[in-house]
Order: sequence, then C-alpha cells, then structure tokens
Amino acid sequence: MSATRMSATRMSATRGSQATLVHSLATLLRNDGDSVLDGSSVLTLHAGCVQHLTRLFEQYLLSRAHQHGFLALPSHPADTASLLQVQFIFDMLQKTLALKLVSPPGSSLQSVVKIFPFKSLKHLELKRIPPGCLEGLRGVYSQLEVFTCSKSLTTLKELLSHCGGDLSSALPWLELHTLNFSYNSISSLDESLSLLNVLKSLDLSHNRIRDCAEFLMPLSELQHLNLAYNNLQRVPQLGQDSRAKLITLVLRNNELETINGMEQLSSLQHLDLAYNLLMEHLNLTPLSGLHNLQMLILEGNPLYFQKTHRTSTVCHLSPRAAAQGLQLDGSSLSPTELAVSTVLLLSLLKV
Repeated sequence: MSATRMSATRMSATRGSQATLVHSLATLLRNDGDSVLDGSSVLTLHAGCVQHLTRLFEQYLLSRAHQHGFLALPSHPADTASLLQVQFIFDMLQKTLALKLVSPPGSSLQSVVKIFPFKSLKHLELKRIPPGCLEGLRGVYSQLEVFTCSKSLTTLKELLSHCGGDLSSALPWLELHTLNFSYNSISSLDESLSLLNVLKSLDLSHNRIRDCAEFLMPLSELQHLNLAYNNLQRVPQLGQDSRAKLITLVLRNNELETINGMEQLSSLQHLDLAYNLLMEHLNLTPLSGLHNLQMLILEGNPLYFQKTHRTSTVCHLSPRAAAQGLQLDGSSLSPTELAVSTVLLLSLLKV
C-alpha cells in the first residue's frame, strides 16, 4: 500500500459548522476518492470527525439502529445539497478499504466512536483510541488483513477477543495476516492470539512484555516477529510449524542473557539481538545450526565490546551461512573471518 494518505484529521464538529465539515470531506473524496477506493491511500480521520459523521448518518439516512451489508441510498431531488453530500460521503465510506482513526495528542477520548459505515475495510489503524470506545469492529474483523493499534492497549484480548466496545464472543480472524500492536502498554500475552490462524507478521515492539509463555505457539503461519524494546529474559517459544517458517526475528533492547531455543529456527534469515545482556560468545552456540542466516546484529551486548568479537562470533556461526554472504553487525565478513569459518567447516568434516 502506498504511503500516500488522504487526511481529514483537522475536521471536527467543534471547529466548524456541520455544513463546513460535510462540504470539506465531500470535496476531498471527490477530488482524490479513486485512491481511497482502490486501497492505494489510507483515509485518515479524527475520532471527533467520525463521531460527527455517524450522528449525521443515523439522524438523516439510517432507518434502523444496526445496518448489515451495503446500504443503497436513493437520491431525492427535494433533498438539500448538504444532505446529498452526506449521502455521497456515506457511500464512499462504505467502499473505503483503508482507514486510520486517530485521537489527537493530549486528548482523552471517552465517548463512543462507531465505525459501522466502513463496511469494506481491509486495513485498519487506530491511534490513541481506547478499545472500549470503539464500536463496529465486529462487523469487519473477519475481512481485515492488516490491523495496527498504538498508544491504546493494555491487553491483546481487548481487541482480538472482545472487538473493543462490541464485547463480542471470540471468533477467528479469517484474513488477518499482519498485526502491529507496537507502542502500547501490554505487559503479557494471552490466549486471544490463538484466533489469528493465518497471521504471518506480528509486531509487539515497544511494550512491557516480560515473558511470552506459550501464547505464540498457535501461530502456525508466522514468518516475521518483532518483540524489540520489551523486557524479555528468554527467547520466545514458537510452535513446530512457525519454527520452520520464521524468517525474521527482532529481539533488540530486551534483557536476554541466553538465546537457548534459537537453534530450532531452521529458516531464520534475519536476527536482531542488539542491546541485550549477552556476556560471552559461548552464548551464541545455538546459532551454529542456522544455515540460512543472512543478517545478525549483536551490537550493544557486552560481548560486542571484546576485541575479538567478530572472529569469536564467526566460530559459532554456521559455515554454510558465512560462506553465503552473511552480514554481521551491518558489515560483510572479511577474508580473515571467512577463513576462520572455513577452518571450522573443515574440522567439522573431519569429525
């Protein structure tokens, strides 16, 4: 998806009349709506803007409290121009594929934000939106492919199991392949991750997680895992399927003193262990079986500051991975370092 964003974040009922809000958003969507409809742009709206729009929709357009599926709205010549614009906006929002919903910094959102108009969403991003204030997630959760939420959560299940303010029963997220819940206040994982049957990419960086326990094990399709900037003291446990599929693992800025268990990640290509508590190169022994490793980052660990850091590290790497161009701390292995790996390989062959 393009980084281009269509933004209406400055629109709110308190900063202008109802007519100004409707006219401004309608103009924006008429001018650039194609990129919203094809999903190449993300429509960014303030929570207050969405609240005001949904009040208009409920007051003037909707005859029932809850709408399911698309709502066709006939055009009436007798309607005012403003109401026709409301109809147009409602139609566009029903077809919008990607939405970013934000609450401004310093504000404390306490009233409900309803997303029922957004019936076609595949990409949803929330920022500073308390889960209990969000209603309508249950209507689109089964079709979402990418879900991002920051500065909002203390637990996973608030959104994954309960669907925020919908307080629904837990059901599988059928299409969700990318989940980014970074920059929250999550201290532990929970069983709601078992609902993500097709998840391939999980970002829980910049939280307060100390232990993943067994909660990552049901993620059988996982390929990319980011747990940077947490308080982990051991390598996360993965299920048998994801151990064979994981390609990227980011664990920088945690409290790891050992990487035991890493040897099971047979497909791993990118491994970031920067700024942990790895004291000696002997701690790197689990890396010797990672034959597909292409990038390894160890900077900031105590062992990184030893004079023989690079050659000592090479002694614990897979010779096959070293020979295939592995980069260590951002640099390719030198001829001398490759020679160390070759000697190691020959000694293994003799054995």
